[in-house]
Amino acid sequence: MLEAPMSGEVICECEDGECPATRRLVLRQPVMADVPAITSHLSDYAVVSMLSRVPWPYDAEDAEDFVRDLAARSDNRIFAVTLRDTGELIGVVGLHGISEGRAELGYWLARKFWGLGYGTEAVQRMIDFGFGPMELSRIDVSCRVVNDASRHIIRKCGFFFVGPGMTNTVAAGRVASEHYMLDECSWRSIRMWGR
Repeated sequence: MLEAPMSGEVICECEDGECPATRRLVLRQPVMADVPAITSHLSDYAVVSMLSRVPWPYDAEDAEDFVRDLAARSDNRIFAVTLRDTGELIGVVGLHGISEGRAELGYWLARKFWGLGYGTEAVQRMIDFGFGPMELSRIDVSCRVVNDASRHIIRKCGFFFVGPGMTNTVAAGRVASEHYMLDECSWRSIRMWGR
């Protein structure tokens, strides 16, 4: 285990490099052994309906394709969100479309883990990882206008409202959304996340 220079959180070694971790969570590469948990969690339409890239209904073949495709994509850094104490997979967080110092944040948690602070913890650590070791200059994120919980996480993590818009989703069609951004300069001023 290495000490992360930017945030004071620990970093764990993964097969392809460093995996961010927090006091309660380990963010690691998704593997084929995660397919049953991913499939189970994404069989909940309440979760899938808030995501832009996830199909409905969601089955094991979709989860296998997701894990397999991660290895072939260099423009994404996607992590399974797991509980540090048990190793249980509770969601996914990552940065998509990485290009020219920018990326888009995406995340989801299984419903039974909503409201426990895990979403904020995982997102904060992913942001630290993006601006720290990945050396990004800007991270963008969007959420559906009806997703109050996600909006709360986004604002709590320091993102600035950019404006309203529409997002095409696989499961729910075209939906009203809100768009946010955080730049490296702003992140540096708030990176201690209230510690």
